[in-house]
Order: sequence, then C-alpha cells, then structure tokens
Amino acid sequence: MLTPRENLKLFGHEEARDVFLKAIHSDRFPHGWIVAGPSGIGKATFVFQMARYILSGRQDGNLLFSENNPLHRRIVAQSHGDLWVLGGEDGREIGVESVRELNNFLNHTPAEGGWRVVIIDGADNLNRNAANALLKRLEEPPLKTVFFLITAFAGRLLPTLRSRCQLLTLASLTEGEIKDALLSQGLSIPDNTSLAQGSPGRLMRLMKGEGRKIYEDFQRALKGEEVSTFIHTLAGDETSYALIEDLLRTFLHTQLMAKVEGHSSFFDDTSLDRALLIYGKVEELLDQCRFAQLDKKTTLACVFANLENRN
Repeated sequence: MLTPRENLKLFGHEEARDVFLKAIHSDRFPHGWIVAGPSGIGKATFVFQMARYILSGRQDGNLLFSENNPLHRRIVAQSHGDLWVLGGEDGREIGVESVRELNNFLNHTPAEGGWRVVIIDGADNLNRNAANALLKRLEEPPLKTVFFLITAFAGRLLPTLRSRCQLLTLASLTEGEIKDALLSQGLSIPDNTSLAQGSPGRLMRLMKGEGRKIYEDFQRALKGEEVSTFIHTLAGDETSYALIEDLLRTFLHTQLMAKVEGHSSFFDDTSLDRALLIYGKVEELLDQCRFAQLDKKTTLACVFANLENRN
C-alpha cells in the first residue's frame, strides 16, 4: 500500500485544495497551516500534494505529477534538500530534540534556492517542550518556509500554536470517494463500506487481519456483552488497541453530535450535560493512556465502565 509520501492520487478535499491554492497565490500567504480532520481521510496525502506543488515552483495551479517526475522521486527517496518531515503514523511522542534538528535545518540556506516545506505528521504528539520550541520558530518564521501541522485532534495543540497557523479542516469522504481510494490501492470493495464512516484509512484497517472481528466484538462490548473478554483478548496488542481507540473516539463523537442535533443516539437516555461529561472523561482516559504510558487494559476497563454508567 502506498504511503502518503508516495501516493499521487488524492480523493475528495476539492474545497480545501481550492482554499490553499488561492492562498498561496495571494499576497498574504500564511506560513503556518494546521491540516485537521478525522483519521484516515488523506490529510497527509493532501499535504504531500501541496508540498510537491510548492517545491516545484509552479504557478499554474497544476497539482498533477507523474511517478517519473524527478521532484516526486526525490521526495519519495527522502532526498529533497528543502523538505523536512517529523512524525508519522506510529503515534510516537515527538520530543524537543526532533524540533532542534528541524531548527538546524532551517538555520541553513535553502538547498535549491526556493521554498522550504516542513511537515509535522501527528502534531498533537508534540510534547510540551517540543511544542514550545516549535512555537518560537513559528513566531519568527524563515522567509519562504511553509509549516504543515497535521492532526486529527486540533484541540490538543497549544492555543498559542493554533493562533500562529491557518486552520484547514478536511471533511470525511463520500462513499464513492472511499471506493475510488480503495481501488487506487488495489484493494477490493467490501460489502459494507458504511463501516468506514467517511474514512478509507479506517476501512482499510478493518479489512486487514482481525479488523472485522475486532469491529464486531467492539459493537457487542458497547451493548455490554463480553466486555471483559473483549478487553483482555485484544487490548494487549498494539495494532488492535490502536484500532479500538480510533473506533471509540469516532463512535462517541458521532453519537454526541447526533445527541446535540436531536437524532437517535447512544446517549438517548442520557442528559446532554452527562453525555458531554462522559465524552470528556473518555477522551481524557485515552489521551493519558497514549501520553503517560498507562496500562491499555485498565484504560479500556475504565472507558467501558463510564459508558455503562452513562444514565
């Protein structure tokens, strides 16, 4: 499967592309961008597409590049002298040393005399020292340098970081766009694409290995069935836990929005204040597990206890 760095095909996000292209060709182009949206919808692929365009020096709005394009090949080979990438899909904490290395890169003259691009994939994984170090650079950015902060959780970024960047929120994909994305990766279309909930990346994870079984067991656990077995069987595996975390965050956000909008919801018999409290508590537990290295099984046990006592 192609990585965002390799992938030349972007599905959806036409409005976001138009916004960015209009900005880059204006007199007041923001040097910092927060590219936000649900996980697995192509945020990093979008950013690499914009990075190729910036580094190419094009002015015509043409975002198409061939696989044999020298610029694209250097980006794939991680050998372009004016592109710096931090983070990735592994969800690891980004420490201050990584930002110091970035600062060393920015202290030198651009290798090719044009623009430089910095991509921080998973910017919400910046620890506080790293975020503060990045903030200092954003406050006094080098000329002709663009920063992309990619995140599924824009609210976790320091308010001061958010204030220095232009927010660009990418939407979930349509069912047709999800099918096109799967086909472009050489994958078959499953019977139930609604499982994706707008995210081809999520659907790809559900299609791999034990993904479908994890989803079915997750649905049973939400109903209070075999919760203990679900937690102790799956939470110890890093890949399985990551999928469960994503399913939980997406499910609760979707159900909370349904509650707010007056639709049928997991929180039907729960007051809005109580639903908001539970949502916040679950988010806090999952965040602490990620950043404070808490025990995953204990974390999920606390999460499902909160969901069971929602009324």
